[in-house]
Amino acid sequence: MPFNSKSKWIAQSARLSRFMADRGMIVSVIYAFSLLVGFLAVGFAWMSDFAGEWNKELFAEHMWIALALPPIVLPAALWLVNTYFWGAGGSGIPQAIKVTKHPKPRLIQHLLGPRAFFGKLLVTPFVIAAGAAAGREGPTVQIGAALMAYTGRFPGIAKLFDTRSLIIAGGAAGVAAAFNTPLGGLMFAFEELGRRKTMRHTSALLMAIVLAGLVALILQGNYSYFGYSNATIDWGEEWFTIFSLAILTGIVGGLYGRSMLILVSSKSRLGALRSKYPYRFAACCGLTLSAMALVFGAEVFGAGYEETKAALQDSQDLSPMFWLTKMAATVISFASGAPGGVFSPTLSIGAGFGHFFANLTNSETAPLMLLAMVGVLSAVTHCPITAFVIVLEMVDNHDLVMPLIFVSAISTQVSKRILPASIYHLLANQIKVNFAANETPAPAQTVIDSPKDAAADSTPAVEKK
Repeated sequence: MPFNSKSKWIAQSARLSRFMADRGMIVSVIYAFSLLVGFLAVGFAWMSDFAGEWNKELFAEHMWIALALPPIVLPAALWLVNTYFWGAGGSGIPQAIKVTKHPKPRLIQHLLGPRAFFGKLLVTPFVIAAGAAAGREGPTVQIGAALMAYTGRFPGIAKLFDTRSLIIAGGAAGVAAAFNTPLGGLMFAFEELGRRKTMRHTSALLMAIVLAGLVALILQGNYSYFGYSNATIDWGEEWFTIFSLAILTGIVGGLYGRSMLILVSSKSRLGALRSKYPYRFAACCGLTLSAMALVFGAEVFGAGYEETKAALQDSQDLSPMFWLTKMAATVISFASGAPGGVFSPTLSIGAGFGHFFANLTNSETAPLMLLAMVGVLSAVTHCPITAFVIVLEMVDNHDLVMPLIFVSAISTQVSKRILPASIYHLLANQIKVNFAANETPAPAQTVIDSPKDAAADSTPAVEKK
């Protein structure tokens, strides 16, 4: 080999070695932040679960104090969000989706910046402790997305990973850690957060999602979110029941999502009042929750996790009105504008409707509850594969694979006749952020003008590099 050629080859090898070393360091930083997402998700889950249990005990021992909390805490939480923690209101998933569609620095700073991050982390447990029918999973998505978006500030990471991919990975890592469902987190990344978007360096980011789920597994053990279920159903004998349930859950999920849109629409009377008098409206939402709890009991408060798990694992009965009261309570809590997700309450609504439908048809309760959970979640999110995988991982039951897939597919198609797109994408497309002249962001305004604008559904592309 000539001397010049040999020198050139050595120089190229040295540059390649430096590049591989730099890339390895950058990927290591991404992995470290994904582990941090897992730790935060577990800690946030402990805080939120403690808050929910505290509310149940307070209602049992001091009912009138528990009833007085919602009309006080909900407007107070909204005031904190609008004054100090911009972008922390609502579920958190629409904010992450909004930024993936428009990853502009100022929008990231507003919806996934430090204020939104700490607001979600600190205010949400107080909202849950007050009795709001809100979950922690949506907020966990925003927390994970915000943390991974922060890594994009490092020049080396910004050169190798685009901000959109980092946000998708962070949000999906939050789902994986919150539900202890790594596969569900992966599907959520592609089917919901990454819809119509590409992800670069897919293998590294997917490993980040898995690592966050691994942290939850190590800290909380190999547990299933709703316990373990060995429920089975006979396709041959129950095919009509399964088909009917798929159609009905599509209708229920579609109407449920549509009702959320109506309550926050500026064109509806209630939506106009919400925009004009946000704190009074939030207080009225709290009063309505308290009045419902006075009539129907403590099942109105919270995400419904305890009731659903008891019904699945211990065969405890649910009230025939559980699914309807939980749906109303979730919509009202969401409309208040306070931080809190609708992911977990949606699963509880599905479980309650499945229990109700099983009693009507004299069928076995547990399998129809699981099928209805998938059906309602698919109808609201329009993500049938994600819904199927998450519920399957939650209960660790592989005997219901085909019925779960069937119900998720049918309910999604039925829901599209009522709700044109995923509730999260409909809300994300309508988030309007106004920035003042001094670059200080004002509170985000959510206005639902035309749901059809967000009705496009497509399979996300994956770009490997």
